[in-house]
Amino acid sequence: MKTILPQGLFIAILLLQTTGILAGQSPVDAQTSVFEYLTQEEASKLMLEINLEKLLKNRKNGEYQKAVLTDASGRQFPVEVRTRGKFRRKRCEIPPVKLKFAKDSLLAFQLDTMNEIKLVLPCTADPGSDELIVREYVAYRMFEILSPECSARARLIRLQLKGKEKKRAQKMLAMFVEHEEEISARQRCSIVKEWGVRPEQMNMDQVALMVLFQYMIGNMDWDISASRNVLLLQPHSDGKIIPVPFDFDFSGLVSAPYSSPSQESGMLTVRDRYLMADGIDTEALQRAKQKILAAKQELYKWCRFNQLSSAASDDMTHFMDTFFDMLAKSDEIPAKLEISKQ
Repeated sequence: MKTILPQGLFIAILLLQTTGILAGQSPVDAQTSVFEYLTQEEASKLMLEINLEKLLKNRKNGEYQKAVLTDASGRQFPVEVRTRGKFRRKRCEIPPVKLKFAKDSLLAFQLDTMNEIKLVLPCTADPGSDELIVREYVAYRMFEILSPECSARARLIRLQLKGKEKKRAQKMLAMFVEHEEEISARQRCSIVKEWGVRPEQMNMDQVALMVLFQYMIGNMDWDISASRNVLLLQPHSDGKIIPVPFDFDFSGLVSAPYSSPSQESGMLTVRDRYLMADGIDTEALQRAKQKILAAKQELYKWCRFNQLSSAASDDMTHFMDTFFDMLAKSDEIPAKLEISKQ
């Protein structure tokens, strides 16, 4: 009996056969996501061709538009792109965007069909904006050290952004951030979308680790109950809710020029620290402290990441010193650590 394949599947298989043979490329693992495929190397080179003028014109409504992403080997991915975020969408010359890949092209390249990636771009054309991307990237990698599974993966890329209205591409450092769908699938969890989640509903060790990490990097731009800059995940096994932090540009470690501390904290600058630990068990915070102390050397290594300038490395190292010096002097974690007054 002759089997007739659905047209979409037939095209996907045909594309897979021809692209693999003609390009001489070996197929990638069937479970590999496009996020993982595109970031196999540090600072992978990519080019995004898009109508920038149209993208910026529609920054408020987040309307999708067609674009093409090309990797270093010349492999092209048709994508849809829209702006995303809140503060940076309003503030930045080119706001953060979300890439949505065509699922049939992912199938053709034997990639998983999780098809969305967040892309964070430099806020301005000023060269210093590239370094702010790197500094935020370092913050992501630090939390990944502390919590390899329960974290949002971020990867640095070298991007050429080519608008149809310009002949020359803009070259910049940018950052891919793993989409919520992929984080939840990787951790075998469902995304919790309800407001008002309380600390006692959560995995206390994990929430304490996140709280102390945010304190370490000087970040107050998050809120569990409002799900602001925290992804909440419910394990399929019906365990306690797991918090996953993201967006660290308002932290003292990054020190973006537009950042400001939480008004409720009473802090003067983002270089001050405020412990947002309401409802967090003291013993869990102490366990988190020991986990961070055990990872101290690995965390400091990221302050010397080779894409940072010497000045940025020195600044980030000094900021981390103020945290670890405090831990060395006292068993208790102070609610406030005001660096600006020292």
